[in-house]
Amino acid sequence: MRSIRRIFGVGATALVLGAGLVAGSSGTAQAAASDCAGGVNGFTDIPDSLSGRGVAGAGAVIAEFGGRPWAVASYEMHTGTVGGRQMGWGVLSTSSSLWGAGAIGMVWMDVTNDGKNSWIQCGPFTTSASGARITTPAYPTSNSASRAFRVCARVTSASPQSGITCTPWW
Repeated sequence: MRSIRRIFGVGATALVLGAGLVAGSSGTAQAAASDCAGGVNGFTDIPDSLSGRGVAGAGAVIAEFGGRPWAVASYEMHTGTVGGRQMGWGVLSTSSSLWGAGAIGMVWMDVTNDGKNSWIQCGPFTTSASGARITTPAYPTSNSASRAFRVCARVTSASPQSGITCTPWW
């Protein structure tokens, strides 16, 4: 009996360590706000109140609990002039009327400079407040066909969560 417990214990430990190594190797899972905040990688910090022209569509993320909406947020991509340059950025707005306790809204922007073969993930940036508006840092737009942007969002907490949803590439 003791040897069976030992075998299962060693196997479970190996499984947990192996899963940690696999999870730790994903570039997307390790993306952080620090990858683009403060002028890193060509991004420019902007105030959460900045509005521009909506492009590439918009959407909503809804976390359901017990078959009912529990937390709702909208997301969209904006473009406009920042510091004299044309730039794009992401916006997330959380619902003031439908925002469950402990909900966290997340927004990030993906930027590619090689025709969507690879991209930099700027964020996620988070808020837990109802009726909040947050933005990603802005990135210069370009006439080059190889540069594109998309904005993605998610709502989550300890239990209910939405799927990740994104605008089309623009």
